[in-house]
Amino acid sequence: MKIKTFPLGSYMTNCYLVWNENNEASLFDCSDSKLQGILSFIKEHNLELKNVILTHGHGDHIGGINEITKLFPNATLYIGKEEEKFLSDASLNLSYAIQGYDFIYTGKFTPIKEGDSIFGFEVIDTPGHTTGSKCFYNSDARIMISGDTLFRRSYGRFDLPTGNLSQLQKSLKKICENFPEDTIVYSAHSEPTTLGEEKRVLKSQGMI
Repeated sequence: MKIKTFPLGSYMTNCYLVWNENNEASLFDCSDSKLQGILSFIKEHNLELKNVILTHGHGDHIGGINEITKLFPNATLYIGKEEEKFLSDASLNLSYAIQGYDFIYTGKFTPIKEGDSIFGFEVIDTPGHTTGSKCFYNSDARIMISGDTLFRRSYGRFDLPTGNLSQLQKSLKKICENFPEDTIVYSAHSEPTTLGEEKRVLKSQGMI
């Protein structure tokens, strides 16, 4: 399993292209419609985009899905079932505050829940930043895509629509205690880190 980071959009959100030995690929989050870098990389490495997987429904994570689903109509779009309304409700996805315009997606998607497996990644419910935030864990590569749940030396906001501090604390404890400490964490807004490092930091902050 290989992974490439593409910072996109006004918040420079880390979007991750992950691919396997068969050149099949999945894109985690798609924050902006300016996709030249991703498209060039896919073409150069002869990849087949199979999925677009969303960690949650904020505008800086979904702003490019109208474009990417047009370019790759056979790719399946996934989002947490609790986040469905974020796709079509700009007041929830906060796109105007983030991007300066109301973003709406009305195309096809597949809702996901904890325990599902997508492209070798286990779906983990991690509410707190939003009600349907998800993390994704690949046991073979020992990597976790954490979205806005966990950052290097920090964690996601909980004061936005559907956010909740108590839920976030439970989610952070859940991933820190149930997955290997050497797991490499790829977040949406920081450098990669490990669960072991962040477990120690979160304990010192009283978050877990």
